Amino acid sequence: MWLLTRDRVLMVTTALMTVVAGTMTVLYVTKDAPAERPPMASVAGTTQPPRPTAHTSAAPGSVKAAYAVRSKWKDGFNAEVTVTNLGSQPLMGWIVQLNLPKDVDVTSTWGATAEQGPGRLVLRSQAYNTYLEAGGAIRMGFEAKGPADPPPSCSVNGSPC
Repeated sequence: MWLLTRDRVLMVTTALMTVVAGTMTVLYVTKDAPAERPPMASVAGTTQPPRPTAHTSAAPGSVKAAYAVRSKWKDGFNAEVTVTNLGSQPLMGWIVQLNLPKDVDVTSTWGATAEQGPGRLVLRSQAYNTYLEAGGAIRMGFEAKGPADPPPSCSVNGSPC
């Protein structure tokens, strides 16, 4: 009788541990999943990506982004982007859009979810850094191949940097 009870306890424990391990795996795999994006819009037979928007609209000029090259080498460079909330209210979500020189190829990023297209880089807040308190700043960056020239244009939450 003792073995039967022990076997049952082991089976229940194993089943519970399997459920917990499966749940943890799903949470780990989906933790950085991008938020759902609106469908692509068709304009005159061509498909164009939707214009990025922030989770919360901020008053124009209440948020800014600064771009700085932190290190350079023969074939590339590291750049840092700092988003600062100049407003008196917290900001929930931010999107920085950089138009990069055509010869720049971004190889890695940190501190933001990145989307790269020809001549552009879009950096979006992540779950852990989407909240930006009034007066606060968040830094992110990227490594790229190509010339370390500053971006010709930049916008944060739709307003010029």
